[in-house]
Amino acid sequence: MDSNDLLQQELALEQAHVDAAYERLEVMRAQAESVRSAYSDVRQGGTHQARLERDIAVEVTVRRLADLEIGTSPLVFGRLDLRAEHTDDQGRDDETTWYIGRLAVDDAEHTPIVIDWRAPIAEPFYRATAVEPMNVVRRRHFLTKGGREITGIDDEVFDAAASEAAGHQVAGEGALLAALDRHRTGRMGDIVATIQAEQDEAIRSDLQGVILVTGGPGTGKTAVALHRAAYLLYTHRRHLASRGVLLVGPSTVFLRYIEQVLPSLGESDVQLATIATLKPQLGATHLDTPEVAAIKSLPEMASIIEKAVADRERVLHQDVSFMIDGMRVRFSREDSARVVRGARRQKGTHNERRRYVVRRASDILVSNYKQAASRTYQRDRADRDRGQDQLGDDFGIGRGATVDSLVGRAITRGERLPDGYEAELATRLRRYPQVKEMLERMWPVLSGAELINDLFGFRALVNSAATKYLNDDEREALHRPRISELADVSWTVADVALVDEADALLGPVEAALPRRTRRSGGDQNALESAQRVIENFDIGHFTNASDIAARYGEPSQGIEELAELRTFGHILVDEAQDLSPMQWRMLARRCPSGSFTIVGDLGQASNPGAAQQWET
Repeated sequence: MDSNDLLQQELALEQAHVDAAYERLEVMRAQAESVRSAYSDVRQGGTHQARLERDIAVEVTVRRLADLEIGTSPLVFGRLDLRAEHTDDQGRDDETTWYIGRLAVDDAEHTPIVIDWRAPIAEPFYRATAVEPMNVVRRRHFLTKGGREITGIDDEVFDAAASEAAGHQVAGEGALLAALDRHRTGRMGDIVATIQAEQDEAIRSDLQGVILVTGGPGTGKTAVALHRAAYLLYTHRRHLASRGVLLVGPSTVFLRYIEQVLPSLGESDVQLATIATLKPQLGATHLDTPEVAAIKSLPEMASIIEKAVADRERVLHQDVSFMIDGMRVRFSREDSARVVRGARRQKGTHNERRRYVVRRASDILVSNYKQAASRTYQRDRADRDRGQDQLGDDFGIGRGATVDSLVGRAITRGERLPDGYEAELATRLRRYPQVKEMLERMWPVLSGAELINDLFGFRALVNSAATKYLNDDEREALHRPRISELADVSWTVADVALVDEADALLGPVEAALPRRTRRSGGDQNALESAQRVIENFDIGHFTNASDIAARYGEPSQGIEELAELRTFGHILVDEAQDLSPMQWRMLARRCPSGSFTIVGDLGQASNPGAAQQWET
């Protein structure tokens, strides 16, 4: 039999195995579809637990069907012939054969037909070398057409004697060279079958810490990052299932280019985003001039924003007084200083501490009201004693006093006030326009967008916050006309990280409301708000409405604010050389564990303000 006949025989044998794998894949799809249909036919009645279990089963089945839908991508990449660590009855080395592919496929008896490329046993398919063969006798790559039809075989032999003893037929011209010679399209193709040892080492690195993948154009950096995302989700499914993985790319065009890669690798639990789309409510599409973008990228901007927040936590310049119940109540500058000092000592974000400011100021106002009421009572009593007024009633209150001034007698005599009187009084005091304005001057409720809009819109604010860090020209470059309506602000891409920094210091606007106010509306409103978050931001793969409502549970909280609370178990950053220090801070807040895969080439950096070296 000549070499061509031997090759055709090998092709036929491997094609038979691939055909069997596809047949079994169809069976697995049919089984998953029948499960989904069965659950879809079940009525929505039953207990809450039964409905929850039914919903979970449907979701899992739908995801399973998505995983099994591979389109025209090849199911099987190749074959590993391994020398086992023991011998057979005749003393010969035993041999194990595994077929490596896109996802795991087994037969009716659960015997593996195809091994998932991310499984530990598949590691030698990518990492075996002549120096470190990893017990591989022969590694065989398949070249396919349309995914199903094997058109070529490429073999690498690591143990010639063992391969010959096993009767292996060797063929091929190099799988990697063949893969590089294929036609390229507008979307990144599948290179999982040709990952090389160094790339595979990066892909299978531990989840913790930072992995840096560098190299020139066309060296496969992005492919390594995408395969690492798929590998981490496969290997650390329990850890990452609820936390998710975020992939940050340089542009939406780039994301469209790679959007089909991860599903083709068997994973759809990765959120794709650019820096700008991490805060979609800003709609940031504009670009600053290079000079202004470089200023906004400086790490000192974090200190400037922190100072800008502190500048909005201020003591009143003068006393505030107003008439209530015929009496004048004052809130002095010293009262204001006590409140602001106390608030600055509290834990939490700016908006969270607003609750302390309101509560403490209300206590002082109630106390001042009671003092005014006591003075009014004593004055009226003195007037009566001097005969300037006739006896008004059994309480001895003069005719000029109001009904609420009756509390003056109880206060003066040390008597107990009616239940709920002080709480109702505090609420009534807070409704006065002078009190509302006073609280806003001392400790305004702010969003990050409002703070940055004000900071750049008023020269006095940017000068106060940035004089220590920026020169006159740099501060003037940041100034732009303030827009009264935030919806009309033309945010730039460089603004996004600054707004995010401000949001981190300020906290959600909702945090300033009393807890009982935030919880009004019931659990159903919270669930509806959470469901809108999932639908609008496409995070259904990472969490569910019940978890969001239970964790954040504020029905009046905006969709954007809920989504901004999202953090991830791992973040991959492509074209990382163009990110600024402020943008890195933005990403770090979204991954508290510090688990990153960073991909880039400093030689290709083009954005103003980008970091000059990886250590920075």
